[in-house]
Amino acid sequence: MQDKQENFIDLTFTSPPYYNARDYSNYQSYQDYLSFLQNVFSEVFRLTNNGRFCIVNTSPVLTERARRSAESVRHPIPFDLHHIMQQIGWQYLDDIIWIKPEPSVKNRNAGFGQHRKPLAYKPNTVTEYLFVYRKPDGKLLDYHMRKYDKEIIQQSLVDNYPSTNVWFIPPARDKIHKAVFPYKLCENVVKLYSYVGDTIYDPFCGIGTLGRAAIDLKRKFIGTEFTEKYFLISKEIMNNYDIQCIE
Repeated sequence: MQDKQENFIDLTFTSPPYYNARDYSNYQSYQDYLSFLQNVFSEVFRLTNNGRFCIVNTSPVLTERARRSAESVRHPIPFDLHHIMQQIGWQYLDDIIWIKPEPSVKNRNAGFGQHRKPLAYKPNTVTEYLFVYRKPDGKLLDYHMRKYDKEIIQQSLVDNYPSTNVWFIPPARDKIHKAVFPYKLCENVVKLYSYVGDTIYDPFCGIGTLGRAAIDLKRKFIGTEFTEKYFLISKEIMNNYDIQCIE
């Protein structure tokens, strides 16, 4: 991305790296992690077209305890990041709850189920958050919708859409990437928050699931990825779509 280029992204959808919970994420402190995200989403804000959207998928993260006698720490990433997003200038619009099947998540209450003693209860976490933000410009959404011609509007109409902010979508599995986006999640977001021909961006594109969904739905896609092994997989996938990837 060029330093002086601005206002060309119509929709960003991304899931930032977990804080020290995966093999590709290691920060000196939680504050360093939040500062990193602030820098990223400040740049996304600058590059986003006025009135358009940024949707961030996050969830609280539990850091492992250093020893048996120490407590683990649960970091409320979605809520800490929310304040940062507002400080940057993003306008909060909605929150969507992504619910995964219980068998697909880590069992946190096995011990409690054995002894059932109060205070030790830990629920199995089946939810993640999608916080929906908009770059404000003082204009109603109708203003931006009227920019598209009738043909694009007709091509972009959405059928079979989720009517509530609770989406039941199974997680995706990948042998290499441990936190890959489900295709259905990407498909929903692209359909509901962009038009055919729009430019979609993922600053942490991983193995390119959002890119596949964007291109399948006739949008343009830009993705960046700093982990080489994920970039190479994404590059191979994009090459199948005849999309250029730059190392």
